[in-house]
Amino acid sequence: MTTIAANTKMMASDSKVDVGGGLSYPADKIKRLKKMLVGAGGNAGNCSRFLDWAARDFKEPIPKWHKSDEESFLALVLRSDGLYFYAPSFPEPEKINADFFAIGTGGDAARVAMMLGKSPKEAVELACQVDGYSGLPVQVLEL
Repeated sequence: MTTIAANTKMMASDSKVDVGGGLSYPADKIKRLKKMLVGAGGNAGNCSRFLDWAARDFKEPIPKWHKSDEESFLALVLRSDGLYFYAPSFPEPEKINADFFAIGTGGDAARVAMMLGKSPKEAVELACQVDGYSGLPVQVLEL
């Protein structure tokens, strides 16, 4: 899937998109939208719908998620007031009461790295070493 990690100042992601059959390509998974950073990983169509919704400041209408893949993507949002997590079953992004977080198949590894003092960039680099669904290069955006 991916690895996206953030603290209250920056967001980082891997760039590997796996399309199956051993085929993959690099792509951007995090974007600067207005006064926030947004990252999404999982089903590409749902990620695109989420990014479009974020560009509208999460105003109605809520996107129609691809039915068979309804829970197949996750997202992180970084604003000046903190980090937010989103899954399609949520009505809107939910605030995370922590200074850092990470999502995706490499999310656990990245969270442990940040617990040990690594930056989001370093955390994603380390996750890429142990998660076969995440790959270099790492993209970094600062708030």
